[in-house]
Amino acid sequence: MKIFRQEGTKVTYGGMSKKPITVPTSSFIFKDLSLRGFWLQKWLGADKAKECRDMVDYLLRLAQEGKLKYEMELVPFDNFHTALDKALGKHGSQPKQVIQF
Repeated sequence: MKIFRQEGTKVTYGGMSKKPITVPTSSFIFKDLSLRGFWLQKWLGADKAKECRDMVDYLLRLAQEGKLKYEMELVPFDNFHTALDKALGKHGSQPKQVIQF
């Protein structure tokens, strides 16, 4: 599971691990946190391609402005096998692995 962060907002993706998301009760109370889930494939299949594109464009703008932070590790191609192991979770939770050629 990966987490994107924007001021006061967390977006998780990659829930295919089927591991539960744990959030402390205090976050709901004192930080006014709310959770909402959606299934991207179902959303795209509902003829919402324009809405999806608009959302991706918005997220990219936030990332370019430094308002949306994400975890990634730039890995030289020579370390491809280590990056693959990390991406597969063989070393615990790791940031997104990006291969540099």
